[in-house]
Amino acid sequence: MERKVRIGVFGLGRGCDLIGCFINAGAEVTAICDYRPAAVARAVEKYFKGKKVETFDNFDDFIDADFDAVLLTDYFCTHAANAVKAMRHGKHVISETISNVTMAQGVELCRVKEETGKTYALLENYPYFKTNLEMKRLYEEGTMGSLVYAEGEYAHPMSKEEQNSLAPGERHWRNWTPRTYYITHALAPLMQMTGATPVKVTAMASFQPETAKGTALHSGDAAAIIMCQTDTNAVFRVIGWANYAPHGNWYRLCCTKGGVEVNHENMNIMLSYNHWCVPEGKQASNIYTAEWPDKKLGDIADNSGHGGGDFMVIYDFVKALEENREPYWNVYRATTAASVAILAWRSVLNGNMAYDVPDFRNEEDRKKYEFDNITPFPDENGKVSVPCSSKPYSPSEDDLNTAREMWKSKDFLLR
Repeated sequence: MERKVRIGVFGLGRGCDLIGCFINAGAEVTAICDYRPAAVARAVEKYFKGKKVETFDNFDDFIDADFDAVLLTDYFCTHAANAVKAMRHGKHVISETISNVTMAQGVELCRVKEETGKTYALLENYPYFKTNLEMKRLYEEGTMGSLVYAEGEYAHPMSKEEQNSLAPGERHWRNWTPRTYYITHALAPLMQMTGATPVKVTAMASFQPETAKGTALHSGDAAAIIMCQTDTNAVFRVIGWANYAPHGNWYRLCCTKGGVEVNHENMNIMLSYNHWCVPEGKQASNIYTAEWPDKKLGDIADNSGHGGGDFMVIYDFVKALEENREPYWNVYRATTAASVAILAWRSVLNGNMAYDVPDFRNEEDRKKYEFDNITPFPDENGKVSVPCSSKPYSPSEDDLNTAREMWKSKDFLLR
């Protein structure tokens, strides 16, 4: 492209944090939207003093503005519908969280992307940590052999204060999200490191309702453990948004000749080989600090959020648009990860039954799910298709009163 890619940002809580990443990636943010005037004013003050930017307070007007691609950082459970609307309005899409919360939405996303020819990307930042990029490099080097087993774990325990601050309202999506749904921080790095795709999934949950006390959570689960068979006959164990100690994210690749993992204590790389398989010029065991593959980009990334992942994934998206290519986290990989999340929850609710993961590149798989609108998120009448807790649970009146008092005391931004 001769001119800069023009970006519109929808949702100025998290979206405000990411505007700088687009600017540093060489794009131009020309329109912003949020229903709260204070959020719009904050973004204007931070990034657009003396600069031209269109501002909106509703999505319908915003999506008709003159820009090339939209960043969606609205509610977790509304991304798919807004992505579909955006592509049909001629916009490319980068969606911050899980691509779809129903199987039917995943089918629709793939069909609309193909119908419109627009680019769709998932803004999944964890594969772009420098440690995870290094693990990807090591795996692709080939010296560790074939993948046997891999682990991805995202533990984010929350105090009642943090949970209530991130979920300001009884109907907020975070209060209704099953523990399998916030999966991409755990699963996506393994997929990107190894190129392996989940084809079968099963899961079980750990019901620990004390972790929800003092909040409006409708789930008493502390974690869900998900097992995936891959198309390479390897096995993934993934845990997303676990409410147990200690906080952190960890990854491990176990292969036929060697293995690599991230040290839980200091985030160093730990690489080792079977003593009879040590490659020439390598050590049997080595612990070291990962470096960015591109130091110039790494220096920019180090000043962005989430360990540099925010900038790196946005940079990949902007370059994909400039070069007219698909980003790594395209609509098919995104909907595969979402299918794992959704079907893992069905496994939890159905005695840990195994489910085949569909490939939405194939119309035959799409037809199986095109009318599957099962969801744990409440509709406008407060109705849900399935519970979001593995065992019956709902917040008590005391829990809700605690949350309500906290919501009164702070000016919470949209998350």
